[in-house]
Amino acid sequence: MRLSKHDLFQMDDEWLKKLPAELLLEVSKRLLHDVKELQDRLNRNPTNSSCPPTSQAPWEKAGDAAKDKETPAESGTADATATDTVGDLPKETAGTSPAVANGPSPGKGSGKSPGRQPGSPGHGRTQKLAVTATCEHRPESCTACGLAADAGSQAYTAWDEIDIAPQVEGLIGLTFSVTRHRLLEVRCACGHVSRALPWRAPADDQWETTELGEWRLVGPRLAGVIVLLALRMRLSRASIRELLREVFDLTLSAGVIDETIREAGRASLPLEDALVADLVQTTQLHVDETSWPESGVLLWLWALVTPHTVLFLIGPRSREMLENALQDGYHGILISDGYVVYRAWENRLRCWPHLMRKLRGLAESSDHRVSGVGQEMQGIMKTLMAAIYAARTDPPPEALPLRHAADVDRLQHLCETHRTDRHEVLGGVVREFLYDWTVIFRPLAEPHLPLSNNAAEQALRHWVISRHISHGTRSEQGSRAFALLASLIETCRRRAASAWQYLATVIAAARKGLPLPAIPVIPATA
Repeated sequence: MRLSKHDLFQMDDEWLKKLPAELLLEVSKRLLHDVKELQDRLNRNPTNSSCPPTSQAPWEKAGDAAKDKETPAESGTADATATDTVGDLPKETAGTSPAVANGPSPGKGSGKSPGRQPGSPGHGRTQKLAVTATCEHRPESCTACGLAADAGSQAYTAWDEIDIAPQVEGLIGLTFSVTRHRLLEVRCACGHVSRALPWRAPADDQWETTELGEWRLVGPRLAGVIVLLALRMRLSRASIRELLREVFDLTLSAGVIDETIREAGRASLPLEDALVADLVQTTQLHVDETSWPESGVLLWLWALVTPHTVLFLIGPRSREMLENALQDGYHGILISDGYVVYRAWENRLRCWPHLMRKLRGLAESSDHRVSGVGQEMQGIMKTLMAAIYAARTDPPPEALPLRHAADVDRLQHLCETHRTDRHEVLGGVVREFLYDWTVIFRPLAEPHLPLSNNAAEQALRHWVISRHISHGTRSEQGSRAFALLASLIETCRRRAASAWQYLATVIAAARKGLPLPAIPVIPATA
């Protein structure tokens, strides 16, 4: 554990002189460890770490010296002058930009620094809740010498956590609890005072504005309910706030509710790999995508669906999106529509209802010639579809490809004849048949294979309605949290498990840095 500012404030020459030799060695080791870590952090730059180029100071970027053609002495003088000028500004105007002489005024300012002014009243929770339980957190050992801290202790700060109490068997309804978490400080025999700290997840570039840790107003079970209301019940943040106030007399801000949802998404991130591992082991995988706006940018919501696992992803409509999701590759049968990205997978099936809808459009064309071709192709496909369904319950003595060879040949002849047809729609449909000919008619030889991609379309339907209500998401973090939480909710539903209860256990474990619980198992009766 790295020494905190509170720990360093207590360390001085006099304190070090009083330490026995063995304790002084332990303290030196801890200080040396921190110094090395801080030195490494100071040395990080875009050329030796994942720091972005924008983190580099302007004068450190390559080419700046040559571009400006200034000497080090001139640069240092300019920097010193700028620093001295800012330091001489009065306190009220130190945070503002100086006005340009003889230039237009940028606007009428009050002359005050931004933010809350010294002495002004703050704003906290106006609703006061009765504390129903107390939980004390004490340091396990002295942060200076490492010995067990077992001397007297006292609380130096605390936070309250509102949560839903565990249900009592035989009773219905929800009971809320308010737990006061008290952080203790303990004085060691060496004289050092160590403080207990709430666990916080390290900084993550993907979740830059979303913290994950123990210090939270909303408990894990209440957080699970909020996630369920937002995603499964499709309620807005304002509607959730109203429901909690009207039904449970609990006041939470829309900001706290939104932060809770994003925190739940960050807590669930490690489970994405477990979902992918389940997907790639199945013999059949249904895939579909639909548009999804993210703060004015058009992205796509992908659905990868099996009977007991669902994974949603939000990103561009590209082949890389699917390849990254399936990681090392998927060797089962991919069932999809005719989007060109899916042609990279040879072991796949085409959705016949998609093709039938296109043939119906041709059959209803106002062009008599095109309508005739569409009606004939539609009739052949209906005949083949009926034969496949019949073969599943009553296998014919003769294989379907042989029995319907004439129908398949006629359909292929029509496609070849109109491959370069002047009618744009007809030409596009027949070329689509020819490109995927083997994939489309594979179920003739294997009638047990599915003919439709309804599983993926049905999995997307709920979230398409959510998109119409919310108009998508507002940020990259929001999209990531939405996709992760939707995946877990839908997977739990397919496995006959409570999504609320499972999300609560995930959030509770993630806030303490513990291993996350496994995804609910597939029921034995499935």
